[in-house]
Amino acid sequence: MNNGPESKNTDKNPSRSAKRNENRRKRRRQNKQAPKSLKAEVANQQKAEQVQSERKKRIDKQMAPIVVPRVQEPIPTCAICGKPIDAIAQAICGPQPDSFNHFDCVLRKIADDERILPTQKVSYIGKGVFAIVETDAEGHFVFVKRIPFESPEVFQSMKRFVEDHKR
Repeated sequence: MNNGPESKNTDKNPSRSAKRNENRRKRRRQNKQAPKSLKAEVANQQKAEQVQSERKKRIDKQMAPIVVPRVQEPIPTCAICGKPIDAIAQAICGPQPDSFNHFDCVLRKIADDERILPTQKVSYIGKGVFAIVETDAEGHFVFVKRIPFESPEVFQSMKRFVEDHKR
């Protein structure tokens, strides 16, 4: 028996790669379409535009305008300066539960009370706590003193007050 390439009978038993290649050719022929006429292309384009405009109309009908009610925020007065607090988001509670203060007024009050140096600044560090901050020789911030101003209980009472009065 001869084991060379001539011994294979390609008519009766084609190799796998030959079958794959033939299948690929068939798929390519099926995927290729005959060139469309200009009229058919224009008709298809018009139909696609019509479907798209109908889709937009359906979406517009489904989506009703959203009405957002206007919220009436309470307008308390600042316990430090006595002026009204226009935006409650700019306020911070004082040590007493029902006293509101401008954030800037609290910064000024702490700076005056603590007599900070020119190299120091007052900064809010979160959760109702302020700090006197100083930069060291390497440029890192160092907390010289922490000043608790607003307790969590007072903050919760402020939230309840705002929720009760904004409706």
